[in-house]
Amino acid sequence: MGKILYKETQKFNQWWLWLIVISLFLIPILQFNWSEDLLGQFTTDKIIPSILPVVILVLFLTLKMTTVITEDKITVRYIPFVRKEFNWSELSFAQVIDYGFIGGWGIRFWTSYGTVYNVRGSKGLHIKTASNQYVIGTQKEKELRSTIEHLLK
Repeated sequence: MGKILYKETQKFNQWWLWLIVISLFLIPILQFNWSEDLLGQFTTDKIIPSILPVVILVLFLTLKMTTVITEDKITVRYIPFVRKEFNWSELSFAQVIDYGFIGGWGIRFWTSYGTVYNVRGSKGLHIKTASNQYVIGTQKEKELRSTIEHLLK
């Protein structure tokens, strides 16, 4: 692996998003009938809805996107879902762009920019391979732009 020229790790840390996730977590707890349900009256119709918010909470706690750019390649890891590598030699296009609103954050398929990996915002690295195109979101637009310009010289 070559020398790391750029590295960025992003997490979902928007306060309003965490308010929604924590609310989803608290609703089943607040609706739980503690006096009856603790006496052994557990049924799947009570347990399953209680587990789903926990799964969502754990998912949001572990979600993170890491972008690493070296002289050889671009690596994107969207933990726990995606690990993609793009060799510079396979790319026909690379440019930092403002892609606007694409319907939300996360992993977006079938946009006008191809597949978009983002956590927030509307800036990212737009790259094209022979068969596909991608956008990798960033919060460090100036640093990313500088790195890409240096590499494309």
